[in-house]
Amino acid sequence: MNESAVTTRSPSIQMILRRWLRSFLFYYPLTLAGSLLLAAALFLLGRSLAQENPYGVLLALAGLLVLSALSVTARLQANRYRRRQVHWHWDSSVPLYARRTGLNQGLVTEALRTLPFFRVHFALKGTLKVGRKASLRIQREISFAEGTRHPVELYFPLCGPFACTGRFAVRDIFGLSRARFGETLLRKLTVQPASFAQKSIPVPEPSVGFEETSRKRSSDEEKYYMREYLPGDRFRDINWKVSSRLDELITRISPVTQEKTTILPVVLRNFRDRETETLESIVHLNVIKSWLMAFLRVMKQEHPEMQFRITSPSGSWLLQSDEDIERFGWELPGIFFQREAGSMFQAPAEEELFIFSTAFDRGLPAFLAAQAQVRQYIFRTAVAEEGQEQERTPLVLFQGSCACLPGSWILRREPGLKTPRVASPAFGRLEEEALSVRVL
Repeated sequence: MNESAVTTRSPSIQMILRRWLRSFLFYYPLTLAGSLLLAAALFLLGRSLAQENPYGVLLALAGLLVLSALSVTARLQANRYRRRQVHWHWDSSVPLYARRTGLNQGLVTEALRTLPFFRVHFALKGTLKVGRKASLRIQREISFAEGTRHPVELYFPLCGPFACTGRFAVRDIFGLSRARFGETLLRKLTVQPASFAQKSIPVPEPSVGFEETSRKRSSDEEKYYMREYLPGDRFRDINWKVSSRLDELITRISPVTQEKTTILPVVLRNFRDRETETLESIVHLNVIKSWLMAFLRVMKQEHPEMQFRITSPSGSWLLQSDEDIERFGWELPGIFFQREAGSMFQAPAEEELFIFSTAFDRGLPAFLAAQAQVRQYIFRTAVAEEGQEQERTPLVLFQGSCACLPGSWILRREPGLKTPRVASPAFGRLEEEALSVRVL
C-alpha cells in the first residue's frame, strides 16, 4: 500500500515542482548580469559588516537599492502592458531558406512607450533539426521603445524543421533587470534548402521523353473523344464550346496525336550506414537537397509541360506544377539519412533515371549496376581530395546578431572518408560536386 501511494503521489509532486520552477523563472526579476551584481553586493555587505567598514556597507546598499529600483520599475511597466492587453503579432509568413541573409520576420505591436532607460525585449529561441540526432540552437534578441513593426532578422546555416518560441520582457538598458509578461508564442517553421547555382543540369533529349512530333491521320477524319480536364493536359486541347455548356472544363483528346506526358523519374538516395551524424554528413546532405531543388526548378522553367516522380526511402511524390515543387521544398528539409537494408528500396522501372546521392551512399555502385540498361543521370557529392580543385563549403554559425549553437556532432569527423568509385554511365552523365567543409 505504501509503495502504491508513493507512486500515485509522485507525479503530482513533480508537476507541482515543475510548475513552481516555471513560475519562479518567469517572475525572477534579474538577468545573469544582475544576478552576479546581486551576489557581489551581498558578499560586499556581509564582509563590510564583519569588518565594520561603513564605506563598503554604503556601496553594497547602493547596489541593492539600484537593483531593487530597476526591478520594481520593470515589473510595474510589464503589469501595465498585461492589464492593457497590448496586442502582439508575430508575422512568420516569410519563407525561410538556409544560408540566406536578410530573412526578416515581422513583430507587430500596438502603439506603446516605455519609461526612460527601459526597453521592450523580444527573445526568440528555437531548435533547428539538421539530422537524425543533430540539431542547432538558434537565438535572436531585439529591443525597442515604441510600438510599430520591428524586423526580426534570422540566419540559418542549414535546412530543416525549426521549432521556436518567442517571449516578451521589459528590461533596462544596462541589462540588469527584467520583467517577463504576455504569453509565450510558439511556431513550427521550415527552413528550406539553400540556393544552389549548378552549371551542368542535363536537358533530356526528345527521344527520351519529350512530346512526340510525328502525327498520323486516317484517310477520313481524325477521331477524337472527350473527357474532363486533368492537370497536365494542354490548354489548347480544351473544348471551350462544350465546356461553357457543362460549366466544367472538357478536354478533346486524340489517340494518335496526343502529346506524350513527360514524367521524369528522380531517385533520392539518402543512405548512410552509421547512425551518428558528423559535420561532413550533414553538409553533404544539405548540398544534395539544394542540388535537387535547383534541378526541379530549372527543368520546370525550361520545360513547363514536364512532370517529376520523386522516389526515396522516405516516400514518393508526383510533382506536376510549380506549386507542387514548392510544396515539396517544404517537405524535403525533414528527410534525413537512413540505413539501406538489402532490397528495401527499389527504383521504378523506367527508361531513364535521374539519381541524387552523396559520398556516404556505399550501395550506389550496386544500384547502378542493377540499372545498367537504363539511361542514368547521376548527381552526387564527393569528398575533395588533396591537391584537387575543390569548393570549400563554409558553415557559418554566426551572422549578424543571430547565433547558432551546435551540438557535439560538429566536433565529429569522418576518418578516411572516400567517395565510392562509380564508372561514368554509357548513356547519360555523371556529375560530382567535390566538397571540403570548414566552420566559421
